[in-house]
Amino acid sequence: MNKHVDFYKTLQVHHDAGQDIIDAAYRCLSKMYHPDVNKSPMAVERMKDINIAYGVIGDSRRRREYHAEWMKCNAVKPLTSTMINRETQQNAAPDPAKEAKKEEEAATRVLDEFFCETVNERWESAYQRLTKIDVDNIPMEDFLEWKKAVSHVYKLGNYKITYFRKYTNCDYAGVVYPTIYQFSVGLTEMQISTKQISEENTQKYVAYDGSAWRVCLGYTDLKPTIMKFKFLAQALPKVDKDDVFMKAITKVDLLTGLYSLSGFAEQAEREMLRSQRYGNPLSLSVVTIKPSSKNEESPDENQLDACISYVAEILCTNVRKTDLIGRCNPSSFSILFTETKPEDAVSALEKLLERCDTDEYLNYEIYSACVPVYKGNIEQIIASALEKTVIRERESGIDWNEQTEHLRTRLGKYKLSDILGFNKKGKNHF
Repeated sequence: MNKHVDFYKTLQVHHDAGQDIIDAAYRCLSKMYHPDVNKSPMAVERMKDINIAYGVIGDSRRRREYHAEWMKCNAVKPLTSTMINRETQQNAAPDPAKEAKKEEEAATRVLDEFFCETVNERWESAYQRLTKIDVDNIPMEDFLEWKKAVSHVYKLGNYKITYFRKYTNCDYAGVVYPTIYQFSVGLTEMQISTKQISEENTQKYVAYDGSAWRVCLGYTDLKPTIMKFKFLAQALPKVDKDDVFMKAITKVDLLTGLYSLSGFAEQAEREMLRSQRYGNPLSLSVVTIKPSSKNEESPDENQLDACISYVAEILCTNVRKTDLIGRCNPSSFSILFTETKPEDAVSALEKLLERCDTDEYLNYEIYSACVPVYKGNIEQIIASALEKTVIRERESGIDWNEQTEHLRTRLGKYKLSDILGFNKKGKNHF
């Protein structure tokens, strides 16, 4: 790209922010700048920038590519000056605060490089960033064997480095270093056998060993640690690939490609926990489709599938990216509106269902209900909502031929159908 645009700055998030933080920031900014809410002339352009930014860093693959470009454009550049008198520069006393800041940045950069190499399993490169005493105590073969043994039990994901404190003339692992920096590192790990994600904090030290900043490993013998992780890898239950595949299949509805009831419930439970943590409202809507056949004695067996496929495509196309939609039974859908009050969810659902009334060939009735979600079993909440569904009344007495002819009428330079379609171009319902 010719001109780098900072999408993290556009969404007002840190470049190490997790996906849930990015989603929440997008939802918040959408509420502030969406043209339906904000009538400012600049709101449209601002919303375009927000959508472009979220389209890139809201997608994991595109974010990885963009983040590499972002790191290049935001790397720390050496300071240069062409107008400083050398004699004055030599005589000027260094600023202790600036020197300490430079040291901290250098130490942080080395630790970040160490974890970056570890995440990408470039363990030889990570080994090169250890202190000389660690290299003397731990052979590279032991270090590589240790990392491989750990990787069979845990998979390291994201990490966040936070400066903690500085020590001077500090004894660490039997060696006195002139300067040592202590960092708190937040790690996101996945246990290989269970696929369970966990977050932990660990303390890491970076020392200046006389020539460069190095990571302090602190081990004198890795053999016991290697044996421990090898034992854990053997003791843990083996993953059955067929079982994993079947579990993944059961979470997707094969007809529509939406979440199945179990897949929807799993995602909804995460949103419920997030809603309780941040105090955001959460609303659930259910939609039931009941085909009506002209020949009641011999109804078309494929009519329900056709109606479900048609409605699923409309709902999936027009629902917000941050909302959840799934097929909760053969004739019903469930929609979880995140950060949405019940009255707003009712309005949003009505807009979605209006678009489901446009087909002239499929004949069906729509039943719907909307309930707030606080806590509890999501499948029970869905079942309770399905019992409250009521039929959606359509306008009667409409001559579709006259309606079609009426939409062709021009008002100035626009057709009436163009004007009615203006509010249907956006996918956000706020």
